[in-house]
Amino acid sequence: MIKYLLTLSALFTSSFLFSQILTVSSNSSVSIASGSSINLGGLEIAPDATYVISGENAVARSATAISGIENSSVSRVYSSAALLSGFTGTLTFSYLEGELNGIAEGDLVLELQGDDESWTSYVGTRDEANNTVSYTFNEAVSFKAVTASAAGATLTIEDLSPTASSIYVYPNPTANRIYIQVDNIIKAALFDLMGRKVIETNQNQIDLGNLNNGSYILEVTTDNNKSQSFKIIKQ
Repeated sequence: MIKYLLTLSALFTSSFLFSQILTVSSNSSVSIASGSSINLGGLEIAPDATYVISGENAVARSATAISGIENSSVSRVYSSAALLSGFTGTLTFSYLEGELNGIAEGDLVLELQGDDESWTSYVGTRDEANNTVSYTFNEAVSFKAVTASAAGATLTIEDLSPTASSIYVYPNPTANRIYIQVDNIIKAALFDLMGRKVIETNQNQIDLGNLNNGSYILEVTTDNNKSQSFKIIKQ
């Protein structure tokens, strides 16, 4: 039996097509006792010691796969607005066969994204009968996103522009604004690492002042219908 203890107030949603699963307000928290677990829309968190998710925080699920140079995740990604730190215990990731994106179930590994935006693979226990991948963390781990992908390749985007280009983006990292040096720009679209478009323009500069700090993907398209992608760091 799955048991969980809610401290103060938290809001849960059960719809499959939603985005937000759990919201914790600034003066609230969710406590998961040792020996218990909580299931956040298919991500089961079972700590080996009482674990507290404090507000302000939110956990959401996306159907957009994470893509890196060498790899792509399944079409199910859980993300936390604030870092979940110091966790020990077992994470169990559930998936549907239609979310595999061609990945063989026997190749699935758990993927956790850290605060530096990089992804780390964990080869855990695969249960193909129940469509789950689980891993037990005996040492504390911190993460802000969870998904599953194929073993042997990273999701981390190191360099999206390995060849020489006539498009230049600066400054990068940036605190507020980026400039795009190229003639005849048609479109510049900025995406977060969940694949959601946050800005689109046809101008040669983009104001990032209202965005949260972190990494983004900028895709620049010119009038010859060529496009180039860049990893942008907002700090």
